[in-house]
Amino acid sequence: MKLGLLGHAPSSYDDTFMTRMAGAYLAQTPWTRLRLAAVRDLVEPQPGDRVLDLGSAGGAVTHFLTTFGCGAVGVDAEPRAVETASQLFPGLRFELADVTALPFGDASFDKAVAADLVEHLTDADLARMLSELARVLVPGGSLSIYTPNVRHPIEWLKERDLVLARNETHVGLRDAEGLDAALREAGFVIDRSDWRPSFFLGLRTLERMIGPRVEALRYRICLRARTPLDA
Repeated sequence: MKLGLLGHAPSSYDDTFMTRMAGAYLAQTPWTRLRLAAVRDLVEPQPGDRVLDLGSAGGAVTHFLTTFGCGAVGVDAEPRAVETASQLFPGLRFELADVTALPFGDASFDKAVAADLVEHLTDADLARMLSELARVLVPGGSLSIYTPNVRHPIEWLKERDLVLARNETHVGLRDAEGLDAALREAGFVIDRSDWRPSFFLGLRTLERMIGPRVEALRYRICLRARTPLDA
C-alpha cells in the first residue's frame, strides 16, 4: 500500500484529509515544523499585518500567523476546509471562495501566502489567482509561495506511483523557473528565491550538501514576490 507524506494520498479533500491536516499542525509534526518555519521566513509576519492565507485548508497557517499579531484571513474553495478551520479556530476568519475570484476589495491586504497551494492550480488558474492578488494586495505587497519542486526525487516517485502514492490533485507541479516566469508575467517583482531541504534525516543531509548546486535536490521551492510600488 502506497502512502503520501500525510498518510494516504487524497483523490479529493474530504473530512478525513482536513482532519489529518489540522492534526499535523496541532501535533507539530516534522512536516508541519518545516512548513511553518519556511512560512515565517518568507512572510516575515509583523503585528498588524493584514495577511491572506490562500488555500487555508484546516486553518493551520492562518492560525500560525495570528500568533505574531497578524490580522490573518483564510480562504478556501472547499466547504469542508472552511468548516473544519472555523471549528478548530472559532475566533478567526475563514472565507469560502475560489482563489481565482477573491471576495475582497482592492488593496485589502499587505501580504499573501500560498503554502502548498499552487501545485493544485493549472496554469490558467494560477494566472487568474495572480491577477486577483495584484488587485487585493497593496502596492509593494508581498506574495510568499511554498510548494513542492517537480524535479525532486520524491515528486518523481509520486508521479510514477512508485513507493509513494501519486496525488491526483497535483495538477500544477512546477520548478522555480516556471513559477518565476508566471509571477513576472503577472507583473510581480521577484523579491526572494530560495528552497528548503526535506525533513528525512539521510536525504536532508544529501540535499544540504548538493542542493545548492543541483536543483533536483531542493525539496521545496520558496519564492517571494511583490506588487510594483507604482501599481
